[in-house]
Amino acid sequence: MFKTSFLYIILITLSLSLHPLMAAGAPQHTDINKPTRERVSKNNKKDDNKNAAKDATAKKDDDKKKAAAAKGTTDNNKNKNAATKPADNKNNVPAKAVDTKNAAAKPADKKDDKPVDKKDDNVKDPNAPVNDTAKKAAPATPKKIPMDPNVVQFDGIDVSKHQGYINWAELKKNPKIKFVYIKATEGADYIDPRYQENIRNAKKHGFKVGSYHFLSTKSSAVKQFQNFIKTAKREEQDLLPVIDVEKLKPWSSQQLRDSLKVFADLLEDYYGCKPLIYTSEKFFTSNLGRAFANYPLFIAKYNNSSAPNINYPWIIWQFSDCGIFKAAVKENRGEVDLSRFAKGHSINDILYEPSKHKPKNPSVIESVEHKEKPTTVNMTEQKPKEAPKPTKQQQEEAKKKAEKEKKKQEHDKKVAEQERQKKLEKEKKEREKAETQKKAEARKKAQEAEAKRQAEEKAQRKEAARQVRQQQEQQKKNASKQGTKKATSLMQTSPSKLTQSQRNDSIRAAQQKGRKTNKSSADND
Repeated sequence: MFKTSFLYIILITLSLSLHPLMAAGAPQHTDINKPTRERVSKNNKKDDNKNAAKDATAKKDDDKKKAAAAKGTTDNNKNKNAATKPADNKNNVPAKAVDTKNAAAKPADKKDDKPVDKKDDNVKDPNAPVNDTAKKAAPATPKKIPMDPNVVQFDGIDVSKHQGYINWAELKKNPKIKFVYIKATEGADYIDPRYQENIRNAKKHGFKVGSYHFLSTKSSAVKQFQNFIKTAKREEQDLLPVIDVEKLKPWSSQQLRDSLKVFADLLEDYYGCKPLIYTSEKFFTSNLGRAFANYPLFIAKYNNSSAPNINYPWIIWQFSDCGIFKAAVKENRGEVDLSRFAKGHSINDILYEPSKHKPKNPSVIESVEHKEKPTTVNMTEQKPKEAPKPTKQQQEEAKKKAEKEKKKQEHDKKVAEQERQKKLEKEKKEREKAETQKKAEARKKAQEAEAKRQAEEKAQRKEAARQVRQQQEQQKKNASKQGTKKATSLMQTSPSKLTQSQRNDSIRAAQQKGRKTNKSSADND
């Protein structure tokens, strides 16, 4: 009886002591989507139950027999050690579920309550999930934080066609703006449609302005350089030119560096100064780095509190792309990029003076083709794909279309010739009409001159005749007076002594006096 009871107690003790190991070997069905702290609390409860069972067993063993209790205690310690060891991977026992004390000792992250992946450095379970957060959704893109340009500290802005119409007079009211960079070109043939308007109005309102080119990976650096210098005139610039570098593919990093170096060297030859290199913090570190560390750098990192960290000195930091200028900018929701100078730098570090920064190579435009090395720089233009050969039907249609086009051109040419002939005839008639009218006017003027001359001659003759009459009348008067005197003297003489002429004079004198006489009466007198 005593032996049976003793064996029974030993079996109970062994079963209780082996319970944790059995639990450890049993398959676990942990919900990896639940927070870690929930899994830890369940494991803690299991540990409490095990400890209570062990305490009860030890008490019974002490009461019945010290030897049995000692033996039970020894077995219990062996079982504890087995339980604390990691499960053998050959048996596919998860390692995480065994080390419950360590799991309980490490609290879950209180900041976000997200599942924490607890890995055992010694044991790697192939069936265990790699990461408890595998099903977690990707983090959302951080929202833009609008910045009030009247509050935030900045030194300059950059604009392009995306800002639309800009009220520069309104923009001038913000005294913080020390410089303005304006997009001029992109690639080999694109010109920003608002560049000329923006640079003209910005200079008109007293801003220090500069121009930037967006580097394309689809055309050669040489052609892009030619496009930029044709647009951004040296004499219009107040600031150093800028190369905007943001894209890589289809080039490699080395091809990008080679192309950018060619472009930068050409700009330095033409403008007489090194250009600013604009890019993001990550892009510079990944693709440019030490090769362009000696250039003035314009780094973009949209974080108002953390400055760029690229291990090389930089001059300007573009810290935001959403400075709000609603009163001045009509498009892009009024958003404008904001930039500030690095500590120890100012506007003087980016000023450009055409009189001082003279071209290092005046013939750079003519000799530019020799700058590029296609063998080392992948900057050749992409060849257009060959068009498929046309079918016979397409050829016939093209031939008909060409003939139709030719007939149309001939007809248009004939119509144009007819119009030209009509125009010539019309011009000829107009000239003839003008000449006829001119001749008629000349003839009319001649007739009027002749009539005027004749009238003047007639008036002269009339005046001469009048003067002659007056002279004749005067002579008559004089003669009448003389005749009267003679008649008087003759009357005193004998009539028989009068000559015939004297008698005639006497008659005329008598007639003038109104006397009716005749020769006989005169003779009688």
